[in-house]
Amino acid sequence: MITQNSSTLSFAQRLAKEVDPISRMSLIEEVLRPQEPQILDTCVLQNLDWIDRKLEAEGSVIWDDAAVADLERKYGVDLANDLIDLGILYKEFENRNGYPWLVCKAAVEEASLLCGSKGDRLRDMLQFLIGHQDDWSNDAYPGIAQGLLLASKPVRVSPLILEALGVKSAEEVHSAAGPLAFLPDLGDRMVAAHAMLSNIPVVLTTDRNTFWKHRESLDDMGLQVMRPGELLGLYLPYWEAIDVEFKRRCETNTEGEHD
Repeated sequence: MITQNSSTLSFAQRLAKEVDPISRMSLIEEVLRPQEPQILDTCVLQNLDWIDRKLEAEGSVIWDDAAVADLERKYGVDLANDLIDLGILYKEFENRNGYPWLVCKAAVEEASLLCGSKGDRLRDMLQFLIGHQDDWSNDAYPGIAQGLLLASKPVRVSPLILEALGVKSAEEVHSAAGPLAFLPDLGDRMVAAHAMLSNIPVVLTTDRNTFWKHRESLDDMGLQVMRPGELLGLYLPYWEAIDVEFKRRCETNTEGEHD
C-alpha cells in the first residue's frame, strides 16, 4: 500500500488529518501566518492618522461604491485602495491580538519636524504605537532586536549583519554612500536600516516613489516591501483559518457537553 508523504500533502489535507487542537493551531501558524513584525514608514503613519480621524468622526466606515468613488476622486485609485486596505488591517488587529507593527527613531525624528495640528496628530499616532510596542514581551517575536529601534544612545549591532551589508558600523548602513544609497531620502534609508539591523522582515509602505520603487533592491538585501493590499491578502486566509478553528473547537466542546 502506497501512502502519501506529509510533505506532498496540501495544507488543507494536512489540517484535515490532524485531530489534536494544539497541533492544528501550530500548523495554521506555520503555514499561513504572514511574516511578522512589520516596520512602518512615515507615509503609513500619516495614513493611519487619517484613518483614525475618520473613525473618530464617523464611528465606523462603510466603503460602499459611492464612498469608494469619492475617495478615488480625492486621492486617486492607488492611495484610495491603500487607505481602505490599511483601515481593514488596523481594525482587525485591534479586534484580534494587537498590532504586529513597529516604529523606529527615524519616524519619531521626522514627526518632530512637523508643525501644527498635523504634527501633533502624527506624534500622537506614534506614541500610540510605541505604547503597544513597549508592551510586547521579549519573546513575542524571537530574533527581533526590538531595543535597537528607539534607542537614544549608540547600541551594539551584530557584527555578522554589518559584515553581510559590507560595512563596519551601523551609521554606514544609512549613509549616502552606504548600501542603501539607492534610496534618495535619508529618512527612508534610516527606516530600512533599522529594519535590517533589527532583523525585521517587512517594511509596510504606501510610498510608491521610494520604498515601493526600490522593492527589488531591498528584497535582494533581505527586506521585503509590502503595500497594505498585499499584506491584507496574506492575512485574510490566516484569519479565516483561525476563525474556522475557533468555531470547530466551540462545536466540539458543545458536542462533548451533550454526550
